[in-house]
Amino acid sequence: MAKWLSTREVLEFYGDVNSPFTIQQVIKKYGPRIDGHVPIHPYIVERNSEPIGFMQHYQLTEEVQTEYGYPLALNVQGIDQFIGNPAFFNKGIGTLMVKDFLNHLSALSTDRVVLDPEVSNLRAIRCYEKCGFVKLRKVNDGKNWLMEFSTSQ
Repeated sequence: MAKWLSTREVLEFYGDVNSPFTIQQVIKKYGPRIDGHVPIHPYIVERNSEPIGFMQHYQLTEEVQTEYGYPLALNVQGIDQFIGNPAFFNKGIGTLMVKDFLNHLSALSTDRVVLDPEVSNLRAIRCYEKCGFVKLRKVNDGKNWLMEFSTSQ
């Protein structure tokens, strides 16, 4: 993770290119998720037994769920992900990993899955659209797209 989170291509849309992560920062941020102390569920993505990326899901807070216009009775999960090695970009791997993750979340009785890529992250947006996400509206002062996947599709 520290290597991935020190890669310019990853940090361009998942962090800050001027602040690569140290191993201590990775442990501090992701350790509580792994230990179950933070309600964010992290996963390492493997391809042919080689770690290639990261995914996580989490229940939206009531505040965010209301802000996005979802009834609190719905199970709405947010997701974040990245491929850690740029050599795996633009090969359809991201689409496969997101589709598999959506299947996993559907099995957890999830009603909707949302994410909010930066408007300028065209590669990710194309990937998400291939997976069935639709753009709902811009959020964060127009910097991000709120995109939704309905598990009832």
